[in-house]
Amino acid sequence: MEKRDYKTKVEFGVSAVVFLIGVFFIFQASTIDTTREIVGPRTLPMVLAISMVLGGFWLTLRATLNRTGELKDGYGFLESDVPRILMVVGCGALFVVVFFALGYFTALFVTFIAMLYTFGVRKWLKMVIGSLLLAFIFQWLFMGIMLLNDPKGALVDMRPFTNWITGAQ
Repeated sequence: MEKRDYKTKVEFGVSAVVFLIGVFFIFQASTIDTTREIVGPRTLPMVLAISMVLGGFWLTLRATLNRTGELKDGYGFLESDVPRILMVVGCGALFVVVFFALGYFTALFVTFIAMLYTFGVRKWLKMVIGSLLLAFIFQWLFMGIMLLNDPKGALVDMRPFTNWITGAQ
């Protein structure tokens, strides 16, 4: 297979994934309750989701017009590290499972540690502190400032332990 054809096929694949994720997030954003304000809790998630759909269309257009550029070393899957790719996909699955079982904050914390490990970080203190800091920031931003729904976990409701981050009662 010619390298240019390979890059175009990868671009089509990426565009399809980006588009489908954007459509999924549009559906998810549409489930957020609205308010009477012009900019409410649904606004940012919907803008991001629509941007992903438009980005998927843009990537498709680039690939269709064969304007993907030159193939650089390390692009795509030709020289890929399959175990690392599987670990990244596993991190996404881990996030979904932990989010369902224990809620958002715990899912963030666990998944950040898993991602750091996947990309070669082995200093556990840095991993735990960094993941805890990011989980706090994301919890505060999305649940505290943007007032998004913080669903309880199916196994354990962690919200009583994280409500102080967002100021929830």
